Amino acid sequence: MRLPRAVLCAVVLAVGLSGCGGVRGGIRVEGPAATSVPWSGPVYVEDTYGRAWQRPETIVLTELILLDGMAWRGWGSARARGTGEVSCQGACSSGEPRSYRVEVTLSDRLRRGSVSYYSQVVVKPVDPPAPGWATGFDTTENLGVPDA
Repeated sequence: MRLPRAVLCAVVLAVGLSGCGGVRGGIRVEGPAATSVPWSGPVYVEDTYGRAWQRPETIVLTELILLDGMAWRGWGSARARGTGEVSCQGACSSGEPRSYRVEVTLSDRLRRGSVSYYSQVVVKPVDPPAPGWATGFDTTENLGVPDA
């Protein structure tokens, strides 16, 4: 049985072209690897009401955490640190102070469009121990962040 001439020509052409365009010895890469450009847009923290703030002096972070008189360092970096005062927002224990000095760390930036938001907070007393109503503040708390 004889192959039709068109099929024979197609096979010869495919075999002949398969060796064309190849790179002998593989691909050669020179220079340093590409690195990602660090993002440097605006960074916010969202209060309990969904409003975005940059370096807030006063902010209600959660139903229980009202920060006041805040002075921030490193805003926009991976961890923003601040000092100020936290005040009792609800039923405070009688005989205990309604506010005390704290160190605040905001972290875990999440990018949302052309901005990012801090999504975690840790509030620690400057002079421990904290009042009884503030128990548990020195653990990492999740903050509100707009949907992606």
